[in-house]
Amino acid sequence: MLHRREELKDKNDSVRMVIASSDEKAMRVFDEDTANTNELRRTDSIRLIGSEVILRPWQLEDKQSLIDNANNYKVAVHLRDQFPFPYTNEDADRWLHFTATVNGDENIYLAIELEKEAVGGVSIKFGVDVHRCTAELGYWLGETFWGRGISREAVKLIKDYVFDKYARIERVYAAPFSTNVGSMRVLEKNHF
Repeated sequence: MLHRREELKDKNDSVRMVIASSDEKAMRVFDEDTANTNELRRTDSIRLIGSEVILRPWQLEDKQSLIDNANNYKVAVHLRDQFPFPYTNEDADRWLHFTATVNGDENIYLAIELEKEAVGGVSIKFGVDVHRCTAELGYWLGETFWGRGISREAVKLIKDYVFDKYARIERVYAAPFSTNVGSMRVLEKNHF
């Protein structure tokens, strides 16, 4: 539930909308251009700012950090088979190229940034046909950053953004493996 909305002007005198969540810690910033009723959005225009993390588009400069955090069996074992292990330079190149070509109507793929480094990822896959009112949430985080509330904040930011910006979405769900207790806790703390 939202407590307040404000319009702010940035350096270029463009209107930016700030939405503060009920806990006042997680804030999302987006351009006025994306706030209209047309739901076609470029993923590269999404930047969600929380108290600890930023969710933003993947960048070519993220390659080494992506490899460092993704090339970990403890991460990969809790993800679907399309997430490779070992995670190679070629895998990172493919992923960064793929995410550069996606728009916000197809799906959303964002990096989880902490201290100016991409330390994980979050995604939204929109349902189609009879599932068009649903969206599946996915996320992963480098092992070094587990247990610090980073995933919890990232999930809250993306979930709130989807409900705020995509009127057709009535349900966001996630499907963690039964062995991934940490991920289940993240989801429970976000009221899943």
